[in-house]
Amino acid sequence: MDINEAKKIAKETLTYERYYHTGCVAAAAKYLAETLSYDTQKAQVAAYLHDIAKEFKKADLLQMIEASDIIELANFLDCPSVWHSFAGAEYARKVLNVDKKIAGAICYHTTARADMTMLEKIIFLADSISADREYTYADEIREILYSDELNLEVLDKAILFTLEKQITRLIHEKRQIHYLSIKAYNFYAKNMNINGDNK
Repeated sequence: MDINEAKKIAKETLTYERYYHTGCVAAAAKYLAETLSYDTQKAQVAAYLHDIAKEFKKADLLQMIEASDIIELANFLDCPSVWHSFAGAEYARKVLNVDKKIAGAICYHTTARADMTMLEKIIFLADSISADREYTYADEIREILYSDELNLEVLDKAILFTLEKQITRLIHEKRQIHYLSIKAYNFYAKNMNINGDNK
């Protein structure tokens, strides 16, 4: 699938506001991919499709989830805010025929996971720093990614910071935290500790 096809699918599927968001994520993903010498087309396709199931009805999301092995994941049903990510990956893989890497980036763009692929990292962070994001810590994530020479170490630092902020927000809101996010935080915290970046 090329960028124009992904963009067309997103435009036909999403509301104007959500489509605008995907465009902002695609722009951020392109920047990150270019800077890291990664495939910019793959990054932009994943970005345009990352929220493809965001506006599906709850019943449709659950139907897609029940038709896969997703529902077996620990505490999945306790975290409805992540359903669209996992269902979207299934939809993109089975209906849109995207490759495994793009499906993975769609799947984990909300929760993250331990030891993410490069594309998964790019989409997770692009979704957090897209130009339409106005939450208080978005600028802090952008500062990490834009102020230093961007490399894998800086990328992982930004992931850890983003996870810390997201988990803290969920705790304050007394909401369930998906176990993949906790495992991701532990993985990147350990990685930063090994590299001496959190001293």
